Amino acid sequence: MFSPPDQEIFELSNRAAYICHHGGTDALTVVDVKVITAVVSMVPDYQVTVNGDIIIPENRFSLVEAPFVRLAALCDAVEDDADGIDNSTDYVD
Repeated sequence: MFSPPDQEIFELSNRAAYICHHGGTDALTVVDVKVITAVVSMVPDYQVTVNGDIIIPENRFSLVEAPFVRLAALCDAVEDDADGIDNSTDYVD
C-alpha cells in the first residue's frame, strides 16, 4: 500500500525516519489476518518552518509505530516502561 522508505532520508536519519508515498487503491492487498505481526500507522508528513508555517506535502507519509502508546505517553497517560519491553499488558486507566 505504501512505497519503501525514501532511502536518502532513511539513511540521513540513521534509519529512523520512514517517509513513504501512498500507492493508491490499486496497491491495496488482501492479507490473511493470521499472518499480521504488527500494526503501524502512516500519517501525513507535516513539516513546520522556522516561521511556524505548516507545510502539508502531497502524498508523503511518515510511519508511526504503536501510535496510541506514543500519544498517551505524550499526554502523560501511561508510565514509561523501565525495562524497554513492549508489554501487551500496557494500558491506560
